[in-house]
Amino acid sequence: MRRVKETVKLPIALTDELLSHAELVARVFLQAMYTSIGEKLLEELAESDLTYSQMQALRYLNTHKRVTVGDLAEGLNISYPSATNMVHRLERKALIRRVANPRDRRQVGLTLTEAGRELIQRVDHERRQRFAAILARMSQAERQAFINGLSAFIRAGVETGMLKAYDVCLQCGTDADPNCPLVEMHAVEACR
Repeated sequence: MRRVKETVKLPIALTDELLSHAELVARVFLQAMYTSIGEKLLEELAESDLTYSQMQALRYLNTHKRVTVGDLAEGLNISYPSATNMVHRLERKALIRRVANPRDRRQVGLTLTEAGRELIQRVDHERRQRFAAILARMSQAERQAFINGLSAFIRAGVETGMLKAYDVCLQCGTDADPNCPLVEMHAVEACR
């Protein structure tokens, strides 16, 4: 027997028109963040053909200590073979290196090279500058409404179970921010 999902009944104040507008704005925002401040920035600053996924792997290594290929696969929610291939490509680009565990030679860790660390710093600095330039064009009230609105959306999604905290976690590791909506909600026991 095929199960059909129930249609969510909208509260009276949440009209189809408002829902459509909210979806449109959210899609445009995500596209702006992913392309203009994400992928295109990476194309501009990376000398090599680094993918967005590879940059995520570099960020993960930057914020986590004692990372293995298995840890990387789990942290990025990708398969072990995909993580292994990504590690090979990042090694060939001299952005990461493998380091044997002196206590257990069978266990191999991953670490950033100086070039990998510098690339992350350059990309993150430029991304932050671009984001700041956009926020500077907004009034203080608009900036606060922006932050409050996104935080409320995340909280509501996690509280209803529509968003899984573990799936949307940024894997901040040692850089975990107490102002993160997930941390504020205690929705994640420990950042990945």
